[in-house]
Amino acid sequence: MARSRVKAPPTPTPRRAGRATTLRRGASTAVRTGLVRISDLARLAGVAAPTIKHYMREGLLPRAEARTSRTMAYYDPRLADRVRVIKDLQSRRFLPLKLIADLLEPPPSAALRADAEETLRRHLGDLEPAIKAGARDAQAVRGRDAGPARTRSAVLSTLDISAQELDDLAASGLVEGTPVAGGEPLYVGADLEILEVIDEVRKQGMGDLFPMPILEPYAAAVRTLVRVEIELFRRRVLAGSILPPKPLDEIARDATRLGERLVVAMRAKLVIPELRNAAGAPKP
Repeated sequence: MARSRVKAPPTPTPRRAGRATTLRRGASTAVRTGLVRISDLARLAGVAAPTIKHYMREGLLPRAEARTSRTMAYYDPRLADRVRVIKDLQSRRFLPLKLIADLLEPPPSAALRADAEETLRRHLGDLEPAIKAGARDAQAVRGRDAGPARTRSAVLSTLDISAQELDDLAASGLVEGTPVAGGEPLYVGADLEILEVIDEVRKQGMGDLFPMPILEPYAAAVRTLVRVEIELFRRRVLAGSILPPKPLDEIARDATRLGERLVVAMRAKLVIPELRNAAGAPKP
């Protein structure tokens, strides 16, 4: 009698790892290497996750170190310190993100660059429009308006100023005309106000009391004061002074206006004691 053959079951083909298995392995690897999810990074930094994403879009933070899916990414936890510094510079010192990016070392570092002060000094130049606006505000407060712009020929024909004096003032950096394409330079703002004050001094018969050469020591003293003001402003911004909740250019405008008022008030306060001292009068 013939034996019946029993077929052996087919050997199962090893199944390839599915997508879910691959994602779990990727996530496991990311965790083992110390990376964290964006929610964890936000928690470590003390900010919301959208803040992290915003800093990334602005180029202050790098993209994910690892990604296990389109929606699952992992980041270097050291970035938490960098996020805190960025948030501090933005919210307490009101520095724009573009400037913050220039001040910080490359990520993941949270330290300021060695040349941060020099970088901030360059950016202070961007505040020139705000400084000019603050000077105009101060003029309005003290009731002094230089009036509409005047051309060089108008200055020479209406004010007691010679062409040589205009050139000398320009060489000293005290009075400079604003270039106009295809026309004469215009004198506006503080430049025009200085010229009008000189004109008024001469019309009041005090030209010998305030001759042109006297402007040189005046300019030297004022330049020293201005440099001190700018340096103090720069240092206070970097030192983390508590500033009002305004953009940096608005703060600069207000500081200029108030600084001018302070200087005028201090001069009024100090001129009498110094006059008495020069006269040898005893102190009251």
